[in-house]
Formats: sequence, C-alpha cells, structure tokens
Amino acid sequence: MVSAPKNIQLSITFRGIESTPAIKSHAEEKISAVLKKFIHHDTEARLILQVQKKEQIAELQFHADGADFHCKEIRDDLYAAIDALVATAANQLRKHKEKITAHH
Repeated sequence: MVSAPKNIQLSITFRGIESTPAIKSHAEEKISAVLKKFIHHDTEARLILQVQKKEQIAELQFHADGADFHCKEIRDDLYAAIDALVATAANQLRKHKEKITAHH
C-alpha cells in the first residue's frame, strides 16, 4: 500500500541577508528531504537564516511525533551551515525514532 505524500510546510526567514533563489532552493531541498525521510505526517518547519558579523547562522524549529525539535548551526559559509543543520536534524530525529521504537 502506498502512503500519501507528506506535506512539509517550510517557512524561511532571512535576517541581515538578502534572499536569493539559490540559497532558498538549497535549503528547501535539503530540509524537505530529511524531514520526509523521518516524519510520516504533515508538518510545519521554520528556518531562520541570518548573518551576524562574520558568522552565518542557520536555525531550524519544528514539531514532530509529540516532540519539539530545535537545531542551530554556525559556520563561515551559509551553505555549510545549512548542510550541518540538516545533519544535526537527521541525528536528532534518528535518536528520537530509536527512543520511541525502543519503548514499544
């Protein structure tokens, strides 16, 4: 049986930086892929991309499976910050999934 596709609502906020289609599509692609892999229902996520002095900051917040998730990565490059953020979110979701399945 094929399940219905999951709908990921991703809102992106830019602070101290111009919104570019390249950054936006890179973030949407990476974050949607990791969320669809671990989350099996519709969800909303908020991504905040900001620049403070020389730091590129990417922050992600979302709610899934009864838990709130918050990830934050700081790098010299915004693309690297987004990629590290995706890895952190995947790690948190994997640990949460293991915890849930271990209790059943």
